[in-house]
Amino acid sequence: MDDDIKLVESCLNGSRPAFQRLVERYQDYVFTITMRVLRSREDAEEAAQDVFIKVYRTLNTFEQKSKFSTWLYTVAYRTALDRARRKQLPISSIDDDESFIQLADNNVDSPAEELYNQDLNSQLQSAINRLKPIDAALITLFYLHEKPIKEVADILGLTLTNAKTKLHRLREALKIELSNQLETEIADLL
Repeated sequence: MDDDIKLVESCLNGSRPAFQRLVERYQDYVFTITMRVLRSREDAEEAAQDVFIKVYRTLNTFEQKSKFSTWLYTVAYRTALDRARRKQLPISSIDDDESFIQLADNNVDSPAEELYNQDLNSQLQSAINRLKPIDAALITLFYLHEKPIKEVADILGLTLTNAKTKLHRLREALKIELSNQLETEIADLL
């Protein structure tokens, strides 16, 4: 039996330590999802708290037809979307989000390569920040959290075909945008 399922069953039997373990296991993932949608650290933190309150109150509705993580991420994504709609939140920068994608190789040979990788990370983060929240969430779940595309589709309420199509188009759009930025930088140097 899956460890998450054991923890869920313990929670349903009143074990607070089991729920605490679930929170500790998934708090970073939940925060990342809420941050991708809300793009404000304060709102994302509040939404993440709301997610775990909802999960605690509705854990008995988890039917175990999918993985617990899929159910939790769905709750997180929908809670963040509801909060964004309710508050009509402005989109703000998340450049200080330390949990985001790190493209830089940890075994960089030179300071120039390290600087290049940092610049590439910054450009990628900026490009993703300009995406619609659902697109940013799709990229984040698939690449950062390495979720299977079927699970990402379930979380975001998309069909598998739609999720694959959107992911392909987003990949191509990001590739073009980053290539254009690189060409502009090279042209500026010449």
